[in-house]
Amino acid sequence: MDASQTAPDSPLYQESLDYLFQRINYERTTDIPYRSRSFKLDRMQALMDALGNPERQLKIVHVAGTKGKGSTSAFLSNILWKSGYRVGRFTSPHLERLEERFWLNGDNCSAEDIVQLVDTIRPIVAKMDETATPDDRLTFFEITTAMSFLLFAQENVDFAVVEVGLGGRLDSTNVCEPELCIITSISRDHTALLGNTLAEIAGEKAGIIKQGIPVISGVTADEAQTVITRVAAEHAAPLYHLGEQFQSRVVEGSWQENAHGALFQQAFDFQWKSEKPQSFTLRVKGDHQIANAGLAIAAVRLLNDAGHAVSREAIREGLATTALPARIECLSESPVVIVDAAHNDASAAALVGVLQKHFPKARRRMVFASSGDKDHAAVLGQLLKAFDKVWLTKYGFSPRATSPDQLFAIAEKIAPQAGSSMVTTEDAKAAFDEALTETTANDVLVITGSFFIAAEFKRFWSETNANHNAATSTAAN
Repeated sequence: MDASQTAPDSPLYQESLDYLFQRINYERTTDIPYRSRSFKLDRMQALMDALGNPERQLKIVHVAGTKGKGSTSAFLSNILWKSGYRVGRFTSPHLERLEERFWLNGDNCSAEDIVQLVDTIRPIVAKMDETATPDDRLTFFEITTAMSFLLFAQENVDFAVVEVGLGGRLDSTNVCEPELCIITSISRDHTALLGNTLAEIAGEKAGIIKQGIPVISGVTADEAQTVITRVAAEHAAPLYHLGEQFQSRVVEGSWQENAHGALFQQAFDFQWKSEKPQSFTLRVKGDHQIANAGLAIAAVRLLNDAGHAVSREAIREGLATTALPARIECLSESPVVIVDAAHNDASAAALVGVLQKHFPKARRRMVFASSGDKDHAAVLGQLLKAFDKVWLTKYGFSPRATSPDQLFAIAEKIAPQAGSSMVTTEDAKAAFDEALTETTANDVLVITGSFFIAAEFKRFWSETNANHNAATSTAAN
């Protein structure tokens, strides 16, 4: 195939994207019938059977959790790749390009990969559509999950790190038979879909546990941990709990940063069972990332025990070079501009902790937008106290976005005194422009609330900088 026909701006590539995005996509709808027939594994299994079951050719590490699963997946896949293995990673959602979901040996897959995968899978999906009702057709996420298994099998990867999309038990990724399962953490999110209690949510996440397959758990809440322990025992699955079989602790006072607090590194100690602790370094912010890195190292230890050699130096390099887009990601040093996809109370609390630790005296601004299925009161309850001024807006491409007026009404109930420092605007670009204009060199600007607003800002940021650079170049000439 002519490479020009599958370039990122080619008609063939765009047509492949159009084909995928016209499928029902529960990432971009307000109606997510997780417990209905729309979420089931038999339809996904039928698709995999028709494709020749590429998932059965893969050594898979399956990663679930309310938060931290993307970071843990990134740490683990980077460590394995730095160790010389061929590695694939499937994650969701993407920020700017669909290819971000399909990470392969240190980079995203290509536009050509997307076209070829869609061409392979399209006739099979069409055949299944013939006998399916409109509500029972394969979804966007099911098809992209199948694409990941197909790509990783075609590329003959040594390991595939596969992140659950929603929940676990009924998630389309759960057709796999993994070498290892990881459940990162459990907090309240998607409560209308997964359950109102931590125990109910834990039950859905624990649905990835398979008979006899080791489980690594970063779950700390007693109510949720009890469920994970019970389900693992029912499946005779060896269980390794953070804080019990292994430890991952911040080395206090070890963090280093520049004057603006943007460039950063932090040391932590990892201890496996009764062995001597080992020190490692991260270049991402947040004490919560120490736990996620610890889960990745624990996974490596179990893979080592299974005969897959990974050196300490590969662990060290893999952790130190892992970048985490939209997870307290610093885009600028002066002013400090941070993009973070905090979408529940636990991730919001982690963000606030970083701000208090690293920017205790700076004036802080925030642009916030969120989805309709989130607990806005819980998230804003964490965030409002940490900012001097807030812009409440909405991302522009999804009906899931909550209106700024709704957010303002919730925020006023939580913090009536904050009303005078809150601005509402339906236009996210206008919010970005105004917030940046009012942010001085010593301030901190944070864009947060969901992956969708993070993605929108990153596109805006790239375009703004590109226009600035072009103007500067023209002026210089």
